[in-house]
Amino acid sequence: MERGLTGHPRPLRGSPTTRALLRKGSGRPARVLLVDDLGSARSLLAAVLRGAGYDVVLVASGAAALAELEHRGADVLLTDLYLPEMSGWDLTRVVRARRIASTRGRPLCVGLYSAALSGVSRAQLARVQVDFAITKPGDPDTILEAVERALAWAELT
Repeated sequence: MERGLTGHPRPLRGSPTTRALLRKGSGRPARVLLVDDLGSARSLLAAVLRGAGYDVVLVASGAAALAELEHRGADVLLTDLYLPEMSGWDLTRVVRARRIASTRGRPLCVGLYSAALSGVSRAQLARVQVDFAITKPGDPDTILEAVERALAWAELT
């Protein structure tokens, strides 16, 4: 039983089949690198992802995210859109320009996480090669489904 963003206990849906697929061959959960300059936002989202069995690494900036990707890697990069010094857009552009792969040698899944996504078009997301976008703070089930879909898609490509 996981606590939702409201603090009330509730079961998480998430797909055990998808999570099993993601562990197949490696014997380990998918690693999610979560980038947000707000500690409270990082903590809430990390709790949801860890509750679903993901290995979650937290950083507060784009520069720290790039260092972590080069040092230990990740399977999913989930970044806030508005960060000081390097925005989520900029971080995504650098990751794509450097052709950073996941820890499994597949394309790194990149997701944007922001309260201000209403003005962002699918064309903008596609142009920067963002795999998914989640509205902040977001429903835990929606967050998990987006991450699982992106990881499953990366496994097929």
